[in-house]
Amino acid sequence: MDDRELVRALKALADPTRFRMVQEVAAAGELSCGQIAEHFDVSQPTISHHLKILGDADILVRRSEGKHHFTSVNQALLKRLTELLPARLSPGAKREPRNRSPAGR
Repeated sequence: MDDRELVRALKALADPTRFRMVQEVAAAGELSCGQIAEHFDVSQPTISHHLKILGDADILVRRSEGKHHFTSVNQALLKRLTELLPARLSPGAKREPRNRSPAGR
């Protein structure tokens, strides 16, 4: 996992609603979108927006069964995050080179 992917996952988890969604899904093991929505007092489009961000960051994985979609937590990715974060922030950790724009910022 490169720094960009790590930051993307951390940003997705930084939102309190999304963090709680991950907690709810993890506690249940797997939930449908409707079951996730039952835990929150927000609109269905807002739920879908949060689920998309979490899915794009690979924190949540989705499987389909007929017309139904079920969501679960990508435990392997979360385990990797817990291993990488301390290593990336420790003294002497190897850093990725900074991106520079063609203008030479």
